[in-house]
Amino acid sequence: MEPAGKPLRVAVLGAGPAGTAMAAQAAARGHEAVLWSPRGGGTRHILGSVTTRGALAGRWPVRVAADLGRAMEGADAVLICLPPAVLPGAVVRIAGALRGDPALIFAPSGGLAGLLLQRELLARGGVPRIGALPALPLLAERNSDGSLSVTGQRPRLWLAGLPAAAAPALAELTARIFDVPVDPLSDMLAAGLADPMALVGAARLLAPARMEEAPLRLLAAFGRERDALAAACGRVLPGLDDLLAGTGALADPPLAETLHGLEFLAALGRATRTPLPLLGGALAILKAGMGGGASAHPVLAALDGPTLARALG
Repeated sequence: MEPAGKPLRVAVLGAGPAGTAMAAQAAARGHEAVLWSPRGGGTRHILGSVTTRGALAGRWPVRVAADLGRAMEGADAVLICLPPAVLPGAVVRIAGALRGDPALIFAPSGGLAGLLLQRELLARGGVPRIGALPALPLLAERNSDGSLSVTGQRPRLWLAGLPAAAAPALAELTARIFDVPVDPLSDMLAAGLADPMALVGAARLLAPARMEEAPLRLLAAFGRERDALAAACGRVLPGLDDLLAGTGALADPPLAETLHGLEFLAALGRATRTPLPLLGGALAILKAGMGGGASAHPVLAALDGPTLARALG
């Protein structure tokens, strides 16, 4: 671990609004931020700096790396901010390109993506330190000029560590990056269950129009089912109010990520025989509206049965 006063080198993998905002926030805290985009499109407007407005306002030095290995080279922390659909392939690329021993932190958790990455690194003889944040530090939208509007900034974060003994040091490192308190979660399953964005997305998409309180009521109902599922899994989660503090009005997460999050919860409901009538109905309605689609969560589909069984144990 680096001395407390020394700036960290932080690599952010994923240059969507959330990943770019995290790179900007790390730079705003005085750390060296490097951003990598799998396709390069998210970094085309970045010429050495990122401009942000709103909850985080300023112009922050952020370097773009065209190569994944160069992005992670010498990093103290690697923040993985990629959508669930690409995570199974991405963790293979990350494990293959990684040199050194940085902390590897999923933000958000990607379900149980940490277990996939651990499997890849252990197969290569590594001793990984992996963390997972269920909630993003910031909510952001990209403007037409390439700048970001930061619409929310969480005053507190939560983190699960893999192995569990690594959680305190990973939480301390994350607190240094973002300058907010970071509380521990029991494990990767708790981090995946605690991610609130699928519930938010479903509530926003399915609440009746012109009923101002409807999204919040629907979100609360979804949250009660999610808490029952967590109890069936033997996990204790932060409350939805805590997870959504500082985010302002309910955001509109991407539909694909909402569906993946609902698929994750539905799969765990089936595995634990926990009834999820509202969440299951929300998933069915959204999939029907899209004309069907794949039903498996990408990360769960990539995990073998024994690994998933141990995660649920």
